[in-house]
Amino acid sequence: MNGNDIIFTVVAATLVILLLIAGVAIAFFIANKQRITQEVKIAQLLLDKEKELRKVQHEVQEQVMVNIGRELHDNIGQMLTYLNMQLEQQRYVNPASAQIFQGLGNIAKETYEEVRRLSKSLNSDVLENQGLLGTIDQEVSRMRQIDKYVVEWSYDGEPKLNKDQKVVVFRIFQEALNNIMKHSGAKNIKINMHSAPIFKFTVTDDGKGFNVSEMMASTKGAGLKNIVRRAELAKMTCKIDAENGKGATFTLEETLNN
Repeated sequence: MNGNDIIFTVVAATLVILLLIAGVAIAFFIANKQRITQEVKIAQLLLDKEKELRKVQHEVQEQVMVNIGRELHDNIGQMLTYLNMQLEQQRYVNPASAQIFQGLGNIAKETYEEVRRLSKSLNSDVLENQGLLGTIDQEVSRMRQIDKYVVEWSYDGEPKLNKDQKVVVFRIFQEALNNIMKHSGAKNIKINMHSAPIFKFTVTDDGKGFNVSEMMASTKGAGLKNIVRRAELAKMTCKIDAENGKGATFTLEETLNN
């Protein structure tokens, strides 16, 4: 074998080795790309499944709310009506105690009206009939009747949200009020709803506040976590600003890519 043949053999062998290396690299690249694509598909399927589960959970929760509202209106409401009738009868049967029975009757009537308002607030269909603005306005009126809080309520019109979004906004509003009444010790509550161009809703109190990070990490933060999850379902963001001794603010805002 002469020198040229040796050079040709070396070059040919080198080319074969390079082609093999290139082939292995290409095969590895294709396999890796397919693996990544598959992982992305699986992640998307899991994400879609989680969204669907959360949607179903939300629908079940709303149905439970509706059922509770109906039970309050139909059963408890009827019982209170019957009680009031009995008290009215006792007023005439026992004239000497008429004033006492009248006072009890007034309490029964007020309780019935409160139950009726509560049952309406639990029924999401009310939002469709009265709008988010009207429904929140009713809740504000109910809060003002308690005479425990000074409630400042401002808005610029009915927001252009779909039914599910209205339900989520109202439920978050109810949860925020519930937190204020149970835990904050607040005296003043400010509620603002800005409808356009981007929906923004805030609830602020001057109560004792709390540490957001600590609360979210504890078992006591279930209500706050639920608020954030509800907001995500409605394609909104919920920001909770709070500090010990300085009250709290819940800000619900429509996302820009909605």
